[in-house]
Amino acid sequence: MADERHAALRAALRRTNGVAFLFSTTTALFLLLPVYLQQSGSSAAQIGLVAGLMRVSMLIARPVAGRLLDRFGRRPVIVAGGTVAIAAILSIFLFPNVGSVFLVFRVIQGAATALVDSGLGTIVADLAPPLLRTRVFAFYTVWLTLPGGIMPAVGEAIARHAGFFPLFGAAALSLAAALLVFRRLPETMPAAPRDVAAAWGLGRAGAPVLVGGVIVGFVFGVASVFVPVAPIAEAPGRVGGFFFAYFAGLFGMRLANGIGVPWLARPAVLVPAYAFMAVGLAILPLGNSVLLLVAVGLACGMGHGTIVPILYSLLLFSVAKAHRGWAVALLAAAFDTGTILGTLGLGAAGEWIGYHGIFWLSAGIVAAGASISYLLGRR
Repeated sequence: MADERHAALRAALRRTNGVAFLFSTTTALFLLLPVYLQQSGSSAAQIGLVAGLMRVSMLIARPVAGRLLDRFGRRPVIVAGGTVAIAAILSIFLFPNVGSVFLVFRVIQGAATALVDSGLGTIVADLAPPLLRTRVFAFYTVWLTLPGGIMPAVGEAIARHAGFFPLFGAAALSLAAALLVFRRLPETMPAAPRDVAAAWGLGRAGAPVLVGGVIVGFVFGVASVFVPVAPIAEAPGRVGGFFFAYFAGLFGMRLANGIGVPWLARPAVLVPAYAFMAVGLAILPLGNSVLLLVAVGLACGMGHGTIVPILYSLLLFSVAKAHRGWAVALLAAAFDTGTILGTLGLGAAGEWIGYHGIFWLSAGIVAAGASISYLLGRR
């Protein structure tokens, strides 16, 4: 019986990883949306507005998603979110230019994406044995992040040879395939015991973990929105090269964590990981070489890949099983908050300080945020 349970658990995790890969393929193809907007004549402020609105809607939807996941189960929330997200992606064919309708659909797309993302993370929390949670989550996020290293280059080639609309069609098709695979997954929501407290706190680990999530989201927002349109990335192929380096670093750290490199699961590694990201952003404006661009992508990706599994594990050890959806959604909301600050906020600042100033300011913010998280953790 134990062998059968273990086999069923491994099969469920494999299917979850497959769904994560297809879902992430959709989001990775949409990393080229800023390039589409720039080529359509949008300014840096407009690009930051679009990206920021998507993240704002994701942020607002996260707490709602957490409550829905813990009340109605994982399956209905994920299916509903995926279906709505597909419809929002296809709306670009009808409303291709930035305007009120375009922005409304990006808000809807962001909220629907939050339902799927929070639901998949909660399923992994349900399936993973507590003492292996960091390793299981690291493997899950390998599949979640692998498309980010591959698909921007693929999407760049599609956009160059066929245009952006086939690219958006491929994104919708990938998400539809994810929902088909998801149909084979069982419901994983545990039965809530009667003595679970009604409070929805995150325990002592909450504050430093959420600050850390904000920092990582901030770096990802800057990297995904402003690096592709910075002067250093103007030459053909450089955008794909940057994202490949970013996600190669992220993927490498997650894979090393998943196979059991012990020091990558320890909270002590958080400080050097934050430093990698801060230094990478600080040196980006210092040259125009493709090697510099790749080095920055690698440094930021390695920091991102190291930090998130540790934050995830620390947070889930401090919450009840019945509130896992809430905890996973709040950590994702922290990431979204950072991304909003790194897109919408810096998009407005970029009109005054330019792209070089954006990266130097970002490095300072990362260093300050890492210090705050460290001090909260010490307390």
